[in-house]
Amino acid sequence: MVACTSHLLKGFVAGGGDEGLIGKPAEFLFGDLGMSAGRLQALKAVAIVPFAMKPVIALLSDAFPICGYHKLPYVVIFTFISFASLASLGFGFAVSEAAVVTALFLSFLQVAGVDVLMAAKQSEEVKKQARLGPDFYTYTWLGINAGQVLSVCVLGPMIAVMGARAPYRFAAPLVLVVLWPALGNFMGEKRERPQGQGGLPPFFRQHGVLCSLTLMIGVIAFSLVVCTFLLEEGHLAPLAAVMAAIVLGSFALFIRHEIAGPVIFFFLLGLLSVNIDGALFYFCTDNVLEFPQGPHFTPHFYITGIGAASFLGITVGFATGPEIFRSWSYRSICIATLVLRAGTQLAMLPVLCRWTLALGIPDSLWLLVTMALDSMVQAWRWIPKQVLAAHLAPRGVEATTLGLHAGTFNMASILSSYIGGFLLTHSGVAPTGSMQEGRQFQNLWKVQCTAAFLPLLLVFLVPIMLPQRSQTEVLLEECDDSATHNSVFQRLLRPN
Repeated sequence: MVACTSHLLKGFVAGGGDEGLIGKPAEFLFGDLGMSAGRLQALKAVAIVPFAMKPVIALLSDAFPICGYHKLPYVVIFTFISFASLASLGFGFAVSEAAVVTALFLSFLQVAGVDVLMAAKQSEEVKKQARLGPDFYTYTWLGINAGQVLSVCVLGPMIAVMGARAPYRFAAPLVLVVLWPALGNFMGEKRERPQGQGGLPPFFRQHGVLCSLTLMIGVIAFSLVVCTFLLEEGHLAPLAAVMAAIVLGSFALFIRHEIAGPVIFFFLLGLLSVNIDGALFYFCTDNVLEFPQGPHFTPHFYITGIGAASFLGITVGFATGPEIFRSWSYRSICIATLVLRAGTQLAMLPVLCRWTLALGIPDSLWLLVTMALDSMVQAWRWIPKQVLAAHLAPRGVEATTLGLHAGTFNMASILSSYIGGFLLTHSGVAPTGSMQEGRQFQNLWKVQCTAAFLPLLLVFLVPIMLPQRSQTEVLLEECDDSATHNSVFQRLLRPN
């Protein structure tokens, strides 16, 4: 089940989540429509909103079983929807801006849904044998990484020769492979007998706070989709700030500190890791007429070359991280990787400022090394984050809790695209792939510096938000079936 859902679907087809055969060609589809860098980022953010809706998917699974099964039917439904959506993209039925975004949204819905349901099952197994947590997640993510590497190897030549829609034709039948382990019930899901009718489902009555937070995330995610089409890029950043405040306040008030602390920390990390990929796409792929001083990377190098370097770094990170950091605390790991990643982000400046031209250093070589190191540092932090989330999933509500973990982090990443678009627009960085737009990149280095330094602000929150424990230690010792035990809200309700 892990091989088909994680390694094949999430790794090869989706490139680890929002890239691969589904996500990377979207940049070229949007670029062909002549939209600005900020608009490109915003629309791609809408397409990956299903990753922010993981809590809603998990809640549906936990609270509303179909024919007595919590996971299997949802995997099947998502798979058929994804197949139809990918076919519409691959064969050219989805051509308008709205149609392309909708089809991408429904394709990513399968990846996000299957991923959160698998994560719930993995959490159950990890909590049974805590010492195997780092190894189990290393196996999962090394397989995902192998799929990512294979994906970028075929994606570049495929787009260069057959066009940006060809990967969707190739991906459509691949997503159906998930039906084999799902219908075979490889997860060993037992059929439940139907409960009594009337009133709210038992899950809602027992876990009202979790359900309310999940519905809130769903409303915010839907609002993001609507507002992206109705508002200009300059108005999306304030909206992102308001939504971030709502999410942070809700978790701090209603969820126990052991869970709320890491969720808030990684939400802030995702939010402050400003996304400026839209501008970097045009910077790297503009031709000589559009950006005379640019690196002029071909689509093949931009996808396959840079992608392979990134995934090589991830592979090294996943392979070395468990041994290097096995005895480190979560706090130490996060502080070290925050500092190291600021350095790898600043290493982009020689290319962005075109110092590489003056020094005679090939842009391709500098960028490949930089991307590999940056990805390695991110991988060092990723596995501990996954293990931490698994240990913090209360017994009996793994899917919903892990959905909230993943959904809030992914929502922060989406909101960071809006913040990045705001910074690009107000810095005068608004390339569209038009002729002689080199001046549009003059301040790109300043935005890159901002993106590098902002996450360092979280170093001071690490001792407050993260536990001083290693990845092999149990974290929920009291009331391990409750996500709200001794929360701020519960303490306020207690009589003096």
